[in-house]
Amino acid sequence: MGGRALLVALALVVAGCGGGAGEGASPEPTQSQASTQTTSPPAPTPVEHFGYIRSVSTAGPVATLAFDEAQFLTGQQAQKAAEEDGVVPPGEPVPNDYYIRNPDKTTRTLRIANDAKITAKRCQPCRNGQPGQLGPFLASFMKGRQTYADPYRGKYSLYWLTIENGEVVAVDEQYVP
Repeated sequence: MGGRALLVALALVVAGCGGGAGEGASPEPTQSQASTQTTSPPAPTPVEHFGYIRSVSTAGPVATLAFDEAQFLTGQQAQKAAEEDGVVPPGEPVPNDYYIRNPDKTTRTLRIANDAKITAKRCQPCRNGQPGQLGPFLASFMKGRQTYADPYRGKYSLYWLTIENGEVVAVDEQYVP
């Protein structure tokens, strides 16, 4: 075999053995493989829902609540919806510039995260706007009617729930005059 043929044969053997890369080295991913390896599903976005917490249960391994979703409307939206629903005659303003629309009173059961945040950002009279604690908040649903003098109003108030992956991660109380 000539010198030239020997060099070509040697080059082919080296290329077949990984082309000089370290032993056991993984081949470089193709561009399409690289993009699929780094792509991951987007993180779930927490979504806020308004409504009524009709009851809570602490009997199981995780606390749950029965949530009746509604719409909290203000301004022109409140006016239009209240007129459509026959709550106020056309042109008569809605009281306190808000209207709660709740045509479907069915509830859905949601798990409550053990570290759910209890806040009063929308309710200054509630605990002077200060955050609350999950245990006393849940216990308030077992009591009779409460007022803004009480730290929690249980089922006698309105709430905004932040839901992530089907679980309540935050509860904010809504003030209504």
